[in-house]
Amino acid sequence: MAFYTGFSSFEFQKNKSFKLTDVELVKLDLLNHIFTRKGERVMMPNFGTTIPDLVFEPLDSETMLTIEDELRNVFQYDPRVSLLEFSLEPAYDENKITVHSKIQFIELNVTSSFDFNIEFEGGA
Repeated sequence: MAFYTGFSSFEFQKNKSFKLTDVELVKLDLLNHIFTRKGERVMMPNFGTTIPDLVFEPLDSETMLTIEDELRNVFQYDPRVSLLEFSLEPAYDENKITVHSKIQFIELNVTSSFDFNIEFEGGA
């Protein structure tokens, strides 16, 4: 039996199902939070991050610090997870940052890696 249950059409072609459960659902919720602009969510003006607004910024140390702070805030906001490890790996030639993290899903008592990319339009 699943602890968390939700629905997403994001990976329907791969999974042949709209249903998501537990770890995959929480990871998708975290990504949705990360890529939601602050002020975009109705009745929750402080929900989201400034990360979507940084895509045209240069990939420099100031941008990296902003992204790191925003990501830490997202992980702290979600009571279902605890951040264990965290690193940012810039790929200047590809205009992206790869986020490597290891998180613990508290109620599930499961630890999992959670890696994703943030892509930028401009270079450093």
